[in-house]
Amino acid sequence: MQPLNKRAMPRGGMRSPLRYRPLAWAAVVASGYWPFAADAADMTEAPCVPAISRENRGDDCAASSGAMTGAVTHAAAAMPDAGATNVLSAPERTPASAGPPGSLVPAVPLAQHAPVEPGASRDRMQVASAEEVEFNPAFFTGNVADLSRYSRGNPVAPGVYSIDVIVNGRRRGRFDVQFQSVPGSDIAAPCFTMAGLDRIGIDIDRVAARYKEAPTETPKDATQDTAQDLAQDPAQDAAHSTGSAPPSTASGAEPSPPVCMPFAQAVPDGLAYFDTADLKLDLSVPQLDMRREASGYVDPSRWDDGVNAGIVQYSLATYSSHQNIGADLNSAYLGLQSGINVGGWRLRQWSTATWQNRSAGTHWQSVALFAQHDVTSLRSQFTIGDSLTSGDVFDSFNVRGVQLSSDDRMLPDSMRAFAPVVRGVAETNARVTVRQNNIILTETSVSPGPFEISDLPATGYGGDFDVTVTESDGRERTYHVPFASVPQLLRPGISRFNVTTGVYRDTILDAHPWVAQAVYQRGLTNVVTAYTGGQASEGYWAGLLGLALNTPAGAFAFDMTFAKTSLPTGGGPGYSGRVSYSKLVPGANTNISVAAYRYSTSHFYTLRDAIYARNQWGGRTSMYDYRTRNRIQVNINQPIGERSSVFISGSSQNYWGSARGYDLQYQVGFSSTFKRVSYSAYAQRTRLQNAALDTQIGVNLTIPLGRAESTKRGAFDYLTTNLTRNSNGDSTIQATASGNTSGVTPINYGVTASRVVSGDQKNVSAGGYGMYRSPVGTYSGNASIGNKTRQAALNVGGAIVVHGGGVTLGPPLGQAFALVEAKGAKGGTIVNGQGAKIDGNGYAVVTSLRPYRVNTVALDPSAVPMDVGLNNTSEEVVPRADSMVLVRIATVRGRPTFAAVSDAHDRLLPMGSELFDESGKSVGIVGQGGLAYLRGLENDGRLLAKWGTGPQDQCVLPYRIPAEENDADGQAHIVARIRISCDPALIWAPPAKPEPGGATPGTTPDTARVTALSARFH
Repeated sequence: MQPLNKRAMPRGGMRSPLRYRPLAWAAVVASGYWPFAADAADMTEAPCVPAISRENRGDDCAASSGAMTGAVTHAAAAMPDAGATNVLSAPERTPASAGPPGSLVPAVPLAQHAPVEPGASRDRMQVASAEEVEFNPAFFTGNVADLSRYSRGNPVAPGVYSIDVIVNGRRRGRFDVQFQSVPGSDIAAPCFTMAGLDRIGIDIDRVAARYKEAPTETPKDATQDTAQDLAQDPAQDAAHSTGSAPPSTASGAEPSPPVCMPFAQAVPDGLAYFDTADLKLDLSVPQLDMRREASGYVDPSRWDDGVNAGIVQYSLATYSSHQNIGADLNSAYLGLQSGINVGGWRLRQWSTATWQNRSAGTHWQSVALFAQHDVTSLRSQFTIGDSLTSGDVFDSFNVRGVQLSSDDRMLPDSMRAFAPVVRGVAETNARVTVRQNNIILTETSVSPGPFEISDLPATGYGGDFDVTVTESDGRERTYHVPFASVPQLLRPGISRFNVTTGVYRDTILDAHPWVAQAVYQRGLTNVVTAYTGGQASEGYWAGLLGLALNTPAGAFAFDMTFAKTSLPTGGGPGYSGRVSYSKLVPGANTNISVAAYRYSTSHFYTLRDAIYARNQWGGRTSMYDYRTRNRIQVNINQPIGERSSVFISGSSQNYWGSARGYDLQYQVGFSSTFKRVSYSAYAQRTRLQNAALDTQIGVNLTIPLGRAESTKRGAFDYLTTNLTRNSNGDSTIQATASGNTSGVTPINYGVTASRVVSGDQKNVSAGGYGMYRSPVGTYSGNASIGNKTRQAALNVGGAIVVHGGGVTLGPPLGQAFALVEAKGAKGGTIVNGQGAKIDGNGYAVVTSLRPYRVNTVALDPSAVPMDVGLNNTSEEVVPRADSMVLVRIATVRGRPTFAAVSDAHDRLLPMGSELFDESGKSVGIVGQGGLAYLRGLENDGRLLAKWGTGPQDQCVLPYRIPAEENDADGQAHIVARIRISCDPALIWAPPAKPEPGGATPGTTPDTARVTALSARFH
């Protein structure tokens, strides 16, 4: 809110609201929007306003007379609606600088677009030279407290604040940022360690080089004060451990950056703007001072190992079927995935139990047992125990041993899939536009000289890029960058690797031989990706070399595998060649993907083939008798207009060492939509083992039920019909009506009817299904009844999480998950949490987090009990894979209360007086008319009121909040209303002072002293 200027306001223009709407005016004042004028002496006084309905006293209308000049930031108590969320203006670790809970502070710029004169202090870049203004005390009714802390400049006091940092419009995260005193001023400006600058994306090498080139004289506040801080307060050493050491004062020593460098010194041409209301620091940094980062990059220092926890995921399935001929089948399945997260390690054990009425007893099987840990520097996962190798180069297999494998999830989104780097040369300050299929992928400005764009998004399997360079004089140049992709292609500079050793795991083998594998892939240029690998086992070794090419004709991958196998009955060397091809044809948008495998010699064995051949599977025919000789696979997709498409897919392979012949399977399909109706058709042919060909055709039709423009919903949303028929004359027709309920956790349901004809058998049945995802699990079931069978099934899945706060139930877990702690907020729902709710213990499990990405976990306050306030409603987390991160939502319990506050003589306390509870926490501030909004209080106790710095400017107020009362309509009053007065007979007992040296890490001596002096009140 801008200051109100006297010249823009008619005289007397504010009288009516002041005279006739005292509570509304009190709300305006309490919200922080205080009117003040540029010339108080020339302003007409506002009349006295009675604060509450009682006999007025003359001293209620005493106006303070001191003018308060400077750029003012307001800090007064907010008066939110009942149940509204409280917003903290500053963290509790810097109580001296924190406004009262609920204060809303308009943003005040810390920088302006003014050049810095030679020799001028660069700290002036951090301070807004706002036009001086003055409070007009005539606007305030009654006594006014000492508000001098808001009289000059930015009122942000020195200290450490947990705030959102935004750099060039991009949110970098929430960090603890230190604000240092600016010499010769009462305000503070942000400073950063070198590690802190690096975390927000600033090029610290450039900062360090600039500092070395600067004059050796160092600003006192930037270095000397920091050195003194560390000397006076050892606790700060840990806070600055990630920064550089203080500069050496020895003669001839090379200066080093200060421990906490003012932002203006680190980035001389940068601008800073601190929004105190939203605790947001907005930094503008020249592109030259920014570190080059890929789009979607998240600093690994933000990756969170999570908290220690025990986890049990369960999946229970039961099935029952009865046939009229008397053959019943009953079965049950239980799957358990148990684990422990501790110290960044994830220990997991997977096991299953199955039971059938047609077999004896229950069969229990341990599927896998392993421990896993991130290797951040290599962007990889280290696994010890049971694991599955990747299938990027060799066929994947199960192994029990150790594995180190790169994890693409740790890469930025823009670097995970292949897309070429766009390079060029600009002659002027130019605009570069990159298009694909006439769609703009990115547009950016570049300086004269060579440029490159390396973080373009991957868009499927190809489509050449059209690059347009528009010079500042209007000239344009356009050129093409080929783009097609196969799985082996990587971006330039990106690597993948896998190193594995252990024993081969296969449940049908009697022996488990030792195996080892190493694979490495590297993107060399836009055109070439090279990859290689090796495998070894008992009596077997193989080596592979390959290249993937991105060419105008499409993307190709070629590799050759050489292998040697020792068998009791022969073996020997052999080799196999493989080629892959992919192309998106421009114009027609035809997507072609071909992968062909050819085993050129009869002595070539894959690792699996060799192990099976050496371990004659129980004396039966070994699987190596069906080793693939040639294989080809083709996929073609062709869009037709905007609504239709045709696809063709097929594969064929033949074998060595048997008379099996060949396998063949291909499919042709068409899909389209007409208005709201979608339909598709397909035909499929398969060659069976007896050399017979089976042909099947099918049609699918989906019709939405109800009118599109209608807001009313029927019981069902869609009607789907499927028809299939094969070459033997067998046919199936099935109709399904499906729908779902509305709400955060909808129930999906449907009814079905089917008719199946197989030979001379005809089966007609009808049934239904339903699925519900609750905050503590997922449940689904189905049942049907027909002329020959009856069937029913039930599935239950969920998770049990054991943590330091107890046990919490949740639905099945994803790749990463969060435990939300919000004490007392039972029933509160998690935004986009798929129905997760805070339970009676104050916890909820959120399962749908993306690992190594910024996730926002937020609590919807609308369902939180009215006697619970939320100091924050959301938090950003960056979990590691399979970790459980803790999200704390700070709650304040207690009935919200409006208090009319007066002194021992029944006079209203001055506006701006702060109220503190017995723990020393600020709980409110007195607004106009002596009204204060309080929350988080016990039912009875004492408060300390302070309106100045001397002992005479404080008093103790006993209070008691009455039980809830009902109004005339029988509704409970949400907000209590009380009167409290100072009792001079009471003496305030301050809370225990902090231990010496216990100042908040990262604070300056000034703020440490302020914190110590204010400890009894904060």
